[in-house]
Amino acid sequence: MMPSFAQALALHQAGRLDDAEAAYTALLTMGGPPDPELLRLWGLLRFQRGDIAAAETALNAAVALQPDHPAPRRSLALVLVAAGRQRTALIHSRAAIAMTPADPDLYVELGTTLHQLGTVADAERAFGIALRLAPDHGDAAANLAILCHERGIPGPAQTLAWRALALLPDHPLVLANLSVILGAAGRLTTAERMARRALAVAPDRAGSWAQLAAVLVDGGRIDEALTAFANAELARGAADGVIDSNRIYALTLHPTLPAEALSDACRRWGERQTAATGPRSRRPDPDRDPDRPLRIGYVSGDFIRHPVGWFMAPVLPHHDQTSFAITCYATRRREDDLTRRLKSVVPQWRLAADWDDAGFADAVRQDRIDLLIDLAGHTAGNRLAMFAQRPAPVQATWGGLIGTTGLPAIDWLIADPQEIPETLAGLYSERIARLPHDYVCYAPPDYAPVPGPAPSRHGAPPTFGCFNRLAKLGPAVIALWARLLDAVPEARLLIRTPELNDPDLRQRLAAQFRDQGLTSRRLELAGGAPHRELLTCYAQVDVALDPFPYSGGLTTLEALWMGVPVITLGGTRFCSRHSLSHLTVAGHPEWIADSPDHYVTLAAALITDSERRDALRQRLRAEMAASPLLDGLGFTRNLEALLRGLWKDWCSTPSAR
Repeated sequence: MMPSFAQALALHQAGRLDDAEAAYTALLTMGGPPDPELLRLWGLLRFQRGDIAAAETALNAAVALQPDHPAPRRSLALVLVAAGRQRTALIHSRAAIAMTPADPDLYVELGTTLHQLGTVADAERAFGIALRLAPDHGDAAANLAILCHERGIPGPAQTLAWRALALLPDHPLVLANLSVILGAAGRLTTAERMARRALAVAPDRAGSWAQLAAVLVDGGRIDEALTAFANAELARGAADGVIDSNRIYALTLHPTLPAEALSDACRRWGERQTAATGPRSRRPDPDRDPDRPLRIGYVSGDFIRHPVGWFMAPVLPHHDQTSFAITCYATRRREDDLTRRLKSVVPQWRLAADWDDAGFADAVRQDRIDLLIDLAGHTAGNRLAMFAQRPAPVQATWGGLIGTTGLPAIDWLIADPQEIPETLAGLYSERIARLPHDYVCYAPPDYAPVPGPAPSRHGAPPTFGCFNRLAKLGPAVIALWARLLDAVPEARLLIRTPELNDPDLRQRLAAQFRDQGLTSRRLELAGGAPHRELLTCYAQVDVALDPFPYSGGLTTLEALWMGVPVITLGGTRFCSRHSLSHLTVAGHPEWIADSPDHYVTLAAALITDSERRDALRQRLRAEMAASPLLDGLGFTRNLEALLRGLWKDWCSTPSAR
C-alpha cells in the first residue's frame, strides 16, 4: 500500500529514518510532477544521513520549483553551511528573510553563517534583530553572548549568557558557553557549577567535559582536570587533537610529572595529529635563493595585552621590510589598543579566526609564506593542526610556547642558551635554534610608574609577593613559601591574581596556607586589577617569589622593571626556565636557586637585607634598560639573522624537505 505524505512525514518526525526513507522513495517514484515539499523533506533526510551531495541536489530542485517560498531556501542554506559553502548559503538565507522578514529564526541562522565567515558586525546585527523580533529567543541571546565574549566585551557577554540560560535552562551548549564566559571573567566557582550542570543534562558531551577541565586547570586543580580530560576523550570515543592539546597544557602545570613524560606526551600528540591530517596540496617549490627577501608569517590568537602581544611589540616595528615581508595571522577576533598598535606596523594582517585548518593552510600557501612561525605552542586557541599540513617550507615555534609541540611538521624551536641548553635538547622533537641572549624581548608600557621606596620603608612588614596565575601555585609551591615565611617570622606574603576575585578560591587558597601553619595575619590575597594598577601594586612588594614548575615570564620582567628582585627555582621543562633566562640576561643569576632549600636561603637573605633591597629598587630599571632584554632593535636583528639561517639551512638541504 502506497504511504501518504502525512504518514511519511510522521515517520520522519518520529526519527524512524529507514521507514521514512522508504516512504519518501515510494512517493517520489510514483509519477506525476515532483512535489517541492516532498523534495525538501527528502533533502533534509539525506542531510541527516550525511549524504550532503544528494541533499543539495534535492533542495536545489525544490528551490527551482518554489523560488518564492522561504522553506526550501532555508533548508538549502542549512546544508550549504554544513558543506562549508557559507557564502552561497548567505544568498538563500537572505532570500528567505526577504520573503518572511519577521521570522527571528531566519536571522539567527543568518547571524550564525555571518559569524562563521568572520563578518562580526553583520552577525551582531542579525542576532540583534532576532532578539528585537523575539526577546525570548534563547538561541539568539546565546549566539550574541559568545560573539561578545570573542570580541572581549565581558559585561554584555555575561548578561546575554544569563539571559539565554533563563530561556533555555537545560540546554547543555548554553550551559557550557556560560561556563566559558564566566571562566574568562575569573568567576571560576560559578563556571565550574555551570559546566557540571551541562554534564548533568548531557553526560556524554565531550565539549562540556573539556570545559570543566579548563575551569579546573585555571583553579589549580590539575589532577581533577586531567580526569575530566580523560572523560572528554571517553565521551568522544576517540582522541581529539584540540582537547588533547589542552590536556598537554595541564600536564605542564603538574607538579611532579617528569620532563621526559611531558615530552613523550607531546610526541604522541604530534604523531596522532600527523596521522589525522588529510591530503595536503603542496605549494609549488619556492625560489631557493638563500639571500632573497623572505615572507614571514606569524600565527597567534594573542596579539593583544597578553605576554605574546607584549613580546611582539618590540619586534614588529623593527623588522627590516626590505628583507622581510611580514604577515600576521590573528586566530582570534579580540582586539585592544596593543592590537591596533601592532596592526599599524605590519604590512599584511589577516583575520584567520574562522578559517578551518585546510582553508588556513591554503591561505598560507597563496600568500607564499617562506617561514611560518607558531606563537602559541600547546596554549589556548593554538592552530598546530594547521601546521601539520605543512603549508610553508620552514616552520618554527617561538614566543608563546610552553615546550616542545611534538609535531614533526614543526622544524625548529626558537629558544636561547638558558632555556634549552644542549643537555636538555633531547626533550624536544624540534631542532633548537638559539638566539644569543633571551628568547624574547620586553617593551614596558609607557604608563608603568617609577619604582617607589620599598614598602618596609613606610613601616610595613617585609613583604614577599607573587602576581602569577593561580594555576601555577601547586601544593609544593605553597609548602615551600610557608617554609620561607617560617624562616622570616616578621615577613608577610601578598598574592594577587585574577582568579582570586572569586571568594571561594580565596578561601580555598587561604585554607591551603593555613594547613601549612601560616596564619591569615601574614597572608594577603587579592584579585586582579587593570594592568596600570597592577604595576602600581609592586610598590607593596619587597621581593617577588616565582612559582614552579611553571615559572613566570612576563610577570618576572614586570617585577624587575618595577624594581623588585625575583627569586626563582629552575627546572628541566621549558616552562620552568623562563625566569632563569630573564634573570641571567638581566645580570642577576644569583637569584636562581638550585634546590628548594637554596630558594628559601636566597629569598630570606634578600628580604632581610634592607640596604641591598633599597639599592636594587633604585637601579634595577636602569640595569634592565641597558640590557639586551629591552633592546628591541638589536633583538630583532638577531631574530632576523636566525630566521635567515633557518632559510639557508632549508635551501642547502632540499632532499631532506
